[in-house]
Amino acid sequence: MLSPPSSEILRPNPRRLLSLVECSGPITRAQLAELSGLPLTTVAGVVAEMLRRRLLVEVVPEAGPRGAGRPPRTLVPATAPRVVGVIAHRGSDLHAAVVGLTGVALGGRSETVVTHDPTPAGDAHPPGGSLELAAGLLDAALRDTGISAQRLAGVVVSVARPRPAEVDLAPLRERFDAPVVAENDANLGALGESSFGAGRGLDSFVYVMLGKGVGAGMVFGGRLQRGAAGFAGELAHVQVRDQEDGPLCVCGGRGCLAQVMGPSLHAFVRRAYARRLSVPEVLSLAADREPGVRRTFSDLGRTVGRPLADLCTMLDPAAVVIDGSLGAAGEPVMAGIREAIDRHAAPAVADSVRVLAGQLGERAEVLGGVALVRQRSLDER
Repeated sequence: MLSPPSSEILRPNPRRLLSLVECSGPITRAQLAELSGLPLTTVAGVVAEMLRRRLLVEVVPEAGPRGAGRPPRTLVPATAPRVVGVIAHRGSDLHAAVVGLTGVALGGRSETVVTHDPTPAGDAHPPGGSLELAAGLLDAALRDTGISAQRLAGVVVSVARPRPAEVDLAPLRERFDAPVVAENDANLGALGESSFGAGRGLDSFVYVMLGKGVGAGMVFGGRLQRGAAGFAGELAHVQVRDQEDGPLCVCGGRGCLAQVMGPSLHAFVRRAYARRLSVPEVLSLAADREPGVRRTFSDLGRTVGRPLADLCTMLDPAAVVIDGSLGAAGEPVMAGIREAIDRHAAPAVADSVRVLAGQLGERAEVLGGVALVRQRSLDER
């Protein structure tokens, strides 16, 4: 971690370049110039100053094949790299992950938690209802990996609620001397896919979370869009049933997609069977192309795809990225969504928008936490 005297005297360009090196791993001067948008001559001069102050060091790569010439030297931080702590749910487990700023997983701790909250996913409490437990898990994960808490660049809590700012983060802020923020789980999934997965290189896309409830995160202009009230992307609360006297949703509306789908995609499928199916059984049936399961997933894909079609017509994203944690269920869900977009979106939009499978699976939220801390670090510098 940078010592206070060194960081205080850094000018804006050096601060930003140091953050880029931390987030990118070993990088050449030319690559650093491309990432920062600064002229190579400016980058070379600033790097020379940072080398002199021992904020960066040069690494000499191993010699390449004969005749390939000398490989360019790369730059790395002179001090131990910073890390990110991410708290998220994985099924019934509360998981604390320690991840490098480059996205490399370094360690983690999990504990099974029980919640009696009957509300559909998308409007629940902070993970496990106990951030004290989360703080302990993250502390243990840091000890397991031999990493000092002083190296935390930030702690991110993934929450299944539209307004993460309402979460009391005091237990984590009291334990760790690092910025602590809460973010919506679907937004984190979008950030993860944007930086590390299917959304890389896309200026605009909509990420659809379905594995543990329904939600969406929207990236436009390369930035996560939260909306004026922080409610942007709340796909769960789009009205898909015209029910003036139907059951109330937790958002206060009626006929919401969350009410149709229930707490999770897998729970939705279980309704078609007399006995309660486990998640592995549901996915196994989907992989075996069991007609009932695949039909149910396809139908739900069309249900979700209907409001997505209108969203695509309004915003014209380059792609719709579907939650990669669905496993074998992803294919029929994507087919249903594709069908709904082709049928209901404006033809020009339907022809251009792609429907892509997410590449990160259950890692999307954790890597989204890393992407969030990285962006905040670059913005502040």
